[in-house]
Amino acid sequence: MTCKDEGDFWAQNKNSDPFVMVLKNRYELCEDLKYVISVPDLCDVLFLVGPEKTPVYGIRAILATRSRLMYQMILRSQQSTNTVAKETSTIKRGLKSVKQALSRKKASPKTMRPSPDKVTIEVKDFEVGVFERLMRYIHCGVVAVDPRTVAGMINAAKMFEFPDLHAACWEFAMECMRPDTLPLMVEGATLYSQFKETRKLMQKVISYLGDTPDVIQCCPEIQSLIPLRSDEFMC
Repeated sequence: MTCKDEGDFWAQNKNSDPFVMVLKNRYELCEDLKYVISVPDLCDVLFLVGPEKTPVYGIRAILATRSRLMYQMILRSQQSTNTVAKETSTIKRGLKSVKQALSRKKASPKTMRPSPDKVTIEVKDFEVGVFERLMRYIHCGVVAVDPRTVAGMINAAKMFEFPDLHAACWEFAMECMRPDTLPLMVEGATLYSQFKETRKLMQKVISYLGDTPDVIQCCPEIQSLIPLRSDEFMC
């Protein structure tokens, strides 16, 4: 592909040759990044997600660049880890001194190459399926959202400040307001009832059901998922 895009960083230099070829292959880059975040040894951030603390991996530089909240979470984790490491090091030095005083024999030092520790962050507010999708969007700029996960993605996009993702998920949620997909969306939303965005979404669901009462007859399972009273979901 040959083109000249004035918005690209290599075209900003006025002294550069105006006759250039620009090759863009974002697909392979996206696929490579998807592979990288699937291999723990290639990542330097470990998220423990949900009540079962399922591991989800990420790349520190990308996370910190893409999200201010992610950057703050990484910094807090690093500071906490450094504090614990200093305390542990002090205890180890004390124990080592005691052992040396009690033992006349000198132990031969072990030669071990230290490996950098991962930054570990606990994530309790999101289920694994939603957080994995968020990681894919952050690293690759691509994500697939279904009715079951759209409410969680709306809240994740809002929390981590991704306005494009937030707007796209809201648009998709409105398209899910139909008998075949609404029960799945509401089921997924019940896991995020503590978030303001979920309450806003449920208000729209209740309004939709009020305008189309026949949907309740087609999907009676919705009645067991949400109370049909708007005051339950006031922001």
